[in-house]
Amino acid sequence: MVDLNSLANLPDYFLFFGAGLLVWGVGLFLYELVTPIKEFHEIRNGNVAVAINLLAVAVAMALPIQSIGHSTFNPADMLLWGGIGIVCQVVLHLIIRTFWKTTYGRLVARGDEKPCIASALLLSGFSLVVGLLNAAALSY
Repeated sequence: MVDLNSLANLPDYFLFFGAGLLVWGVGLFLYELVTPIKEFHEIRNGNVAVAINLLAVAVAMALPIQSIGHSTFNPADMLLWGGIGIVCQVVLHLIIRTFWKTTYGRLVARGDEKPCIASALLLSGFSLVVGLLNAAALSY
């Protein structure tokens, strides 16, 4: 039997879900601002490598938010610590991009798609690892 009394928590669910979406959306916006590649334009033009990388970045940015969601009952904490996690993700992305300019640049290389996909998979893996480590650090 379903306990309908649990529906009393529905407003809290929407509040936390909305806070998480807000932080995640701001994170993707910041990521798009700091990258020289215009991901959405490249994806519209059929760039599979950029799509793979952006998907991994989006998932990696959701991981710290998910971790905070398990650690707090306060929406303000969700916004604060989720924001800190997102800023760390963007900064670490900038660091990776600085050290691996050539690999990052291959995402938009024209011609043979294999080096583009290889770069996308490597950068995607690093984004996900950073997201997992970031989430672990935030799960105080």
